[in-house]
Amino acid sequence: MTSAKKLITYIAFFVLIQSGLHAQVNNIAPNIIPAVHQWQAGNGSFIINAATVFKFKPSLSTQKNVAIFLKDLAALQDKEQQSGLRAERSKNDIIIKIKPKRHLTQLQRESYHLEIKPDKVTIKAMDEVGVFYATRTLLQLIEQSADKQSIPCYTISDTPAYPFRGFMLDVGRKFFPISQLKDYICRMSWYKMNQLQLHLNDQAFHGQHYAAFRVQSKTYPQLTATDGFYTQQEIKDLIQYAADRGINIIPEIDAPAHAMSILDIAPELKNEKLQDGQLDVLNPKTTAMMEKIYDEFVPLFPSPYFHIGTDEYRFKKATTTEDRKAFAAGFCNYINHFNRYIGAKGKKVMIWSGYNEMPGFTPIDSNIVIDMWLGNNAKEEIKAGHQVVQSTDGWLYIVPGTNYYGVDNKFLYEKWAPNDFGPNQQLSPGEPDLLGAKLHVWNDLGPMGFTYHETAEEVAVALPVMAEKLWGNKMSPTFDEFIKRVDSLKNVPQVNDTRLLEAPKNSDPIINVDFKEHSLPDAINKQLIKPLNGYESKSVLALDQHDFVRLNLQADELEQPWTLSFWVKKTDTRDTTATVLFESPYGTVFLNLKDKKSGKTGLGIARTVGYKEYAGEGEDFYRQIFNSIVPVNKWTQITLTGGHNTCTLYINGKETESVEKQFICPLKTIGSSNVHLSASAFLTNIKVFGRILKKDEIMALYLNSEPLNQLN
Repeated sequence: MTSAKKLITYIAFFVLIQSGLHAQVNNIAPNIIPAVHQWQAGNGSFIINAATVFKFKPSLSTQKNVAIFLKDLAALQDKEQQSGLRAERSKNDIIIKIKPKRHLTQLQRESYHLEIKPDKVTIKAMDEVGVFYATRTLLQLIEQSADKQSIPCYTISDTPAYPFRGFMLDVGRKFFPISQLKDYICRMSWYKMNQLQLHLNDQAFHGQHYAAFRVQSKTYPQLTATDGFYTQQEIKDLIQYAADRGINIIPEIDAPAHAMSILDIAPELKNEKLQDGQLDVLNPKTTAMMEKIYDEFVPLFPSPYFHIGTDEYRFKKATTTEDRKAFAAGFCNYINHFNRYIGAKGKKVMIWSGYNEMPGFTPIDSNIVIDMWLGNNAKEEIKAGHQVVQSTDGWLYIVPGTNYYGVDNKFLYEKWAPNDFGPNQQLSPGEPDLLGAKLHVWNDLGPMGFTYHETAEEVAVALPVMAEKLWGNKMSPTFDEFIKRVDSLKNVPQVNDTRLLEAPKNSDPIINVDFKEHSLPDAINKQLIKPLNGYESKSVLALDQHDFVRLNLQADELEQPWTLSFWVKKTDTRDTTATVLFESPYGTVFLNLKDKKSGKTGLGIARTVGYKEYAGEGEDFYRQIFNSIVPVNKWTQITLTGGHNTCTLYINGKETESVEKQFICPLKTIGSSNVHLSASAFLTNIKVFGRILKKDEIMALYLNSEPLNQLN
């Protein structure tokens, strides 16, 4: 065995049989997202095959980089990963050269140089994260090749423009399992994003009393959420998973506002002069409890940053001016105290902007990083000595399922710049105290707002837009051209946040039930299916108030786009009680739904929200009561279509109403298996499609089953 200094580790992998001659490559820019800074095209391609060998000096970190590359490559090729050790030299090498230097900046750590030639690939970097980013570039080139093994020859030198390229996920209001967090980590790493902020505690908005703290607390066990939490070991494992992919996890424990989960176990920290969910900063017990919480969780996260929230500290209207000034001073003192307390543990403290809008403003420490969700004083914060992160709410907030905020991806790509915080708040290009920017997902609707897939769809385009703008080299002149580039790279390896229930490739319905031969998947009560008198080829499902049938499908609901069509004959004359036709954890279709505020009654669809069993009493964007009442003792065909922020109702083949709201198609049960009443009605000809049918197709569904009209 040779000495350690001379030892070269060879890791060979066998993926595909070597293809033919190297292809000629035109002198065009490589389609990499984010776009690379410097490139020069060569001739031919490097072919990954059975002879390919990784060569690098012994390093556990480099070995991890290679292992992740192999796993991701196998995913792109849809093959089993195969790898082994080889000692012989090869003419088809991937060579990794790391020349570490002391005191590297973040930008230097993430830079890399890549030389792709027909007989070898050379990766040069000063740090392992630069090597990792080079492998992302290689994989993106492979993904676009027809054979998934050809890498066109280029020489690439690349470095980011901003050291902070972030994404925040609100897991406080809605629990995301570890598998979903790993999906987001893989999405981020694919686009060379590097900061994942987890908003770990919060309370849902819109009148709900729902609050959660998502990390297991051993100091205050009762603080840990009961409907979804991360063990401390899961957090440690996730941190390592992210670090192996160039991503730092920033924890955010939000206080003294947004702290209802803390108040639920420590009601003595409330003050009636403050709004709900606010800790009393004038109460010394607040400081003592938060110190114990931070004592437990600051060491758990190795991140150089620790976010303590501090946004939206609000008073009740009746509070006097003197009270407001006292709370404002206490609030700023709270910020300074915990900046020093957590800073003493080796962390750079981050807070949300807005503290300076308090009456009787007290200055805060200049070494605090300001997360600028309110960007109206970015210049002043820089002048005061703060580093800042661009997080402007009107541009960078996604709040799935609501009718406020939302990201305009076209605007972001074509016009927005990270140094632009709004009118008269443009920082100088290259401002050293502007660390970067961050995209956000806020789950204001609580745990049952949007499904994981719906949220992922909201992020899928915005994330690469942010990545390209923060890496600093906007390659496409228009957003439409950029989207074409994104589409060619949307197969992100190791990401599985796609719909569980997919439409057949031939566009046939996912469900097509007319109850012939009394058949229905996993029927709870077979005798519910009765022959339809006078029409021998059809049967119907007869539902009464407590009847339901469970559907045996891969998932309980279908996210947009979808079409649900069915024939229904209502037998109950009551219009005052909510009655269910279809139900799932994320939604309900009602034959009859009444708005308790307005008294309006009609056919309805709702998104299940939080702890509520259905959204009948929630905000308007939780539900829709259509201006249509299904007649009694008459067969009616109902068709609903659901798309991105749209839902349309058709009755007997004709469009009657369309709204700008996004719902899911509930498919767990026909009728209700919960405490609601099922619709007293007959149903038949139930069809579900994983696409939005065209108007002529919807009319055809009606006309092709028109004989049902003869049975009224």
